[in-house]
Amino acid sequence: MKQPPSTRLVFSVVLLVLAGVAIAGGALQTLGETLGHSVQADRLPPFVSSQAPREQPASLAPGVTVPAGPQPAPIPARSNRLFDADHLLAARQALEELPALAGHRLTVFHSIHFYDDGRINLDLVDPQHPSRVDSYHFERGQWRKGAPVDPQRFAPTITLRRSSTALANIDFEAVPRVAQALQAQRNALMGTPGEVGHVYVIVRKGGTLVWLPDEVAGDRQSARLSFDAQGALRSTSHR
Repeated sequence: MKQPPSTRLVFSVVLLVLAGVAIAGGALQTLGETLGHSVQADRLPPFVSSQAPREQPASLAPGVTVPAGPQPAPIPARSNRLFDADHLLAARQALEELPALAGHRLTVFHSIHFYDDGRINLDLVDPQHPSRVDSYHFERGQWRKGAPVDPQRFAPTITLRRSSTALANIDFEAVPRVAQALQAQRNALMGTPGEVGHVYVIVRKGGTLVWLPDEVAGDRQSARLSFDAQGALRSTSHR
């Protein structure tokens, strides 16, 4: 009759079996990890640079035009105030509203001079002292009272009584009419005509208004113009 195996033998066999299982499990884990790393490596996205792309120079960018150098600022056209009726009427109104003149009948002595840069020069009879005359000057939008004027220093034909008229009789809108007529003759008679720079009106005997200049000297011939009191062109003659 066979004897059953001893307890020590059975225990030794169990230990050997467990050791074999442990070794096999470690090998499988190692194999799985190896295969897993291989799969992960295959699934990695392609290399992407973390450096931001460099901006393309403006000179090479499509649709962008780079100027060759600094561009000069445009030069604004100069405004000739002889052709600006609004400027002239505003200047007249400002004169009439001066504190020393407001509410009085204003009288012009001898002449008024208008310039292309907006200046206006005239002589006014003092409303408080009719025997006195003062000069007034308009520049940069402001009137100022100038030096006294002595009527006795003028020619014998120019007197305070004969060469004065009310400011209301002088149409400031006549200035652009005269300037335009003069400019038309300049353009027709000169190879390189400049702009009209000065228009003036003279008060003659009996308050008659004469607008000047009344002549344009061209390259080959001259023109003589005649204006009425409102600055309208009456006639033109050439010689």
